[in-house]
Amino acid sequence: MQVSNNFMDVFFGYNGRVGDVKGAKEGIAEFEQRAKNAESPEERERYAQAAEQLKTEILPKMQQEMEQLGKQLGLNSGRIGQVIEIDKENNSVPNLAVKKNDSGVLSFMTSYESGSYYHNKI
Repeated sequence: MQVSNNFMDVFFGYNGRVGDVKGAKEGIAEFEQRAKNAESPEERERYAQAAEQLKTEILPKMQQEMEQLGKQLGLNSGRIGQVIEIDKENNSVPNLAVKKNDSGVLSFMTSYESGSYYHNKI
């Protein structure tokens, strides 16, 4: 299957950011657990601060980027946050603003422009 480089950049960028968000959430949970079980007050404080910083500074930026990339892909809001996989049987990407031509090439329904948003209500 052939898709444009811009599409692949957005596709892999989105999936990568979904993984980053998931990892950050797991990191927050781990730091919170370590803060509860730490032996010294200093360790408790450091883990609690790290969890708070992840929650308030890092995670929101990651989620915003993930949502922006999801919108560029034309995802329904309910699908944002889920990894997208190519359906190998039908040679297509479900629920995206893409089309497949007669030779099996996937492309955006309109040409991709950096920073533009796509929706699946075409």
